[in-house]
Amino acid sequence: MPNTHKTVLLINPRATYVDEIAQKCYPPMHLLYLAACLRQAGFGVEVLDANAFRLSDQQLIDRARALGPAVIGLSLYSEILRQVRDLTLRLKSACPDAFLVLGGPHATAVPGQTLQQFGAVHCLLTGETEDSFPALCRALTDGAPVSGIPGVVYRRNGEITAGPPYTFPNVNAVPRPARDLVEQAYSEKRYYTLMVRRRPVDTLFTSRGCPFKCGFCYNFRFKYRARDPEEVVDELGGIRERGIRDVEICDDTFTIDHRRALAIFDKIIERNLDISFRIKSRVDVFTEELASRGREAGVYLVAFGMESGAQRILDAMHKRITLEQSARACALCRKYGMLSHSSWVIGYPGETPETVEETVNFVLKHRPSTVNVAVLRPYPETRAYHTAKESGDLVGDWDPDAEQMPWVRLPWAREKRVLDDLCKRVMRRIYFTPFYMSSFASQIVRGANWTLARYAVQETLKVCGLRRKAPPS
Repeated sequence: MPNTHKTVLLINPRATYVDEIAQKCYPPMHLLYLAACLRQAGFGVEVLDANAFRLSDQQLIDRARALGPAVIGLSLYSEILRQVRDLTLRLKSACPDAFLVLGGPHATAVPGQTLQQFGAVHCLLTGETEDSFPALCRALTDGAPVSGIPGVVYRRNGEITAGPPYTFPNVNAVPRPARDLVEQAYSEKRYYTLMVRRRPVDTLFTSRGCPFKCGFCYNFRFKYRARDPEEVVDELGGIRERGIRDVEICDDTFTIDHRRALAIFDKIIERNLDISFRIKSRVDVFTEELASRGREAGVYLVAFGMESGAQRILDAMHKRITLEQSARACALCRKYGMLSHSSWVIGYPGETPETVEETVNFVLKHRPSTVNVAVLRPYPETRAYHTAKESGDLVGDWDPDAEQMPWVRLPWAREKRVLDDLCKRVMRRIYFTPFYMSSFASQIVRGANWTLARYAVQETLKVCGLRRKAPPS
């Protein structure tokens, strides 16, 4: 592989909702981190973000052919198996000399199965790939074997073979993301979140990993690794200098290290960054001190995975939180003038109509600012997936040729539409209440946020059955 400009092409494939108004569209930071590491190793890189520019597969193919890359890397998520599989087949035809590589959570969860299903792909890299992807490119450049690269899974003599186990990079040694590679998307204000009218928004990771093992979540990095607070705030300052004021901190759980989170807040306040940002937190570690200091630093929204309003379902999920902690998190956000975003799952093994009712009642009582309710997706290698498979209640599996995504059958929900219809009824019962209707109307009018208005209309039509949701890949 010649070590020249535009040698490596990284593609952020289309999401399943690309033809809809999405809740947000963020820079593909995982690819931008990877691009920075490839540059550091001496390789030229290009990034194509299909979501920001709503690129069709044909447009991606045309751009790839024009670039003539030696290596093409793609992110793979469980929801987009079919479209990425089909895209790799077309890329192989359009760029026959390119070496195709997959990475991402789905490839990490089931690497052997993935490589079997993706016949056009030469290999995949599991885990975090800031170290392994440059090593792969160097091996290809030198004509060396890839077998010794940590986390590689490849074909040898018709058999699928794995290299050494993947290793995690030092988060304080990884260079900052190569945001300049998607500068056009920033300048055209294509990166946004619905709750903020100003564009563009940006994102930032201050840590990696989550030590918890929730049953619905595929988590391959239990070891929590945090960046130095001074470096984090330096990066935030750099974002602010580019004229961007709104940022999402995308850590799995930003507040898990209480002292470190406070140290970051304090440094933001000391530097008077005048930045507005949102964070994710578990409800059990969200304290009054964090809420108070976070608001002073510029936090406008805290996203919580509350998941269920029934304690026994939370326990079945191994969530390790209580309803009282979720209620307190909502109250703290209200007290300090922050929005509270809440996520909920319907259909976990053990769910009943009664536990769903408990969830609705909890939401209506404690009124988090925004509510996202979704039917459980049994992602590969999760506790939910294995529980459903062992009981015979897993319907379908993760396959690019499957007609629909897998789901979990329950004694009272023998067809998927029962859960889908229930989810719509739950959303109608929550959002068609005076509190939520007036709250969203106020946010739309006060902020002149017409994207939020169009999204509200789109989602209303969906939950009322007047608009068909975009089909899954």
